[in-house]
Amino acid sequence: MDIRRAAVHRSASTWQQPVPAWASPERDALVEELARRVLALGTGRRAVGIDGLTASGKTSLGHELAERIAARGRPVLRATLDDFKKPWKDRHLYDRESGEGYYRNAYDYGAAARLLFEPFRSPEATRCAPSIR
Repeated sequence: MDIRRAAVHRSASTWQQPVPAWASPERDALVEELARRVLALGTGRRAVGIDGLTASGKTSLGHELAERIAARGRPVLRATLDDFKKPWKDRHLYDRESGEGYYRNAYDYGAAARLLFEPFRSPEATRCAPSIR
């Protein structure tokens, strides 16, 4: 995936969910402030992580923020850890009684680092893999 152009490039699973409809002036102001802060960090590549509970709005916030940043001429790569889940045959074996069991077994963190984060961090890289699919 070419990460140089000023647009929002989405990984396999992030493109499936639409940018949410306008919600409120307060949310609009919040997303605007977040975009301003990210852009104020400089012109180099930046990784922005969004964490939270299931169904708390992480993907929606990521979409909104990506659109705001791209609208200002900065290229954006929308990736999600969901695109680095281990195959079911491996991940279903995790300890379902603890968050740690899920954390350790559900995702292929090595693949995410190798295919997405390491190339993204290299100033020379023009491509990375936002998914193992």
